[in-house]
Amino acid sequence: MSLGEHLEELRTKLIQGLLLVGALTLVFLSFGKEVHSFLISPYRHVLGPDAKFIQIQLMAPFVIYLKSSFLISVLFALPILLYLLWTFVAPAVSSKTELWGKAVILFSTLLFWSGLAICWFLVFEDFLRIFLVVLQPEGVNPQLPIEEYYDIFFNLHLVFGSAFQLPIVMILLGRLGIISSDMLFNRWRESVLIIALASAILSPGPDVFSMCMLLVPLVFLFLLSAFFMKFMELGERDEQSF
Repeated sequence: MSLGEHLEELRTKLIQGLLLVGALTLVFLSFGKEVHSFLISPYRHVLGPDAKFIQIQLMAPFVIYLKSSFLISVLFALPILLYLLWTFVAPAVSSKTELWGKAVILFSTLLFWSGLAICWFLVFEDFLRIFLVVLQPEGVNPQLPIEEYYDIFFNLHLVFGSAFQLPIVMILLGRLGIISSDMLFNRWRESVLIIALASAILSPGPDVFSMCMLLVPLVFLFLLSAFFMKFMELGERDEQSF
């Protein structure tokens, strides 16, 4: 296949991905009020069902509808988008590597969604409660600008979703020969300390609870990845012995 044909195929994959995200964005945009009501439910759980936001910018309602619809569309389309990208790369790799690539796409998506779920169900509402109730000075009416709420919402969930990619990063580094399971097991204390420092920096709240909500799953994923890397290394040694 010539360079021009490769570029044409890449263009086709990009157009397919954009059309998918665009179609999903229009679907979610048509339910903009319902999506907005769902996304602000943690705010109302903390401040009460009649809690209000402050609108500072004229175009804020349209912008948040469009932004939330687009980001949710990318979230739902993520595995398909990654698969389209992989189908462009797959013809240039071996069948075994192609199978590994599909597995990485699947587990990367599941891990990202798991990080989002932990942030939504266990962290975000407590984060709002700490800053809007627990640390609120007397005489101050807690109301957030709607743009600030959505920025905090998406940024925190992105942090958790991205942090849960740790096993994928570790396994890829292992496959490249940069790290090994023995190195991870021998230096597990230093590794846990690094994860703890990262959790303290990335956690949404100043309290230990918020930090642990990120630290505990990451340590579990770290250990699980180390054992999986060990299993892979033993399998490769067995193949070489034959």
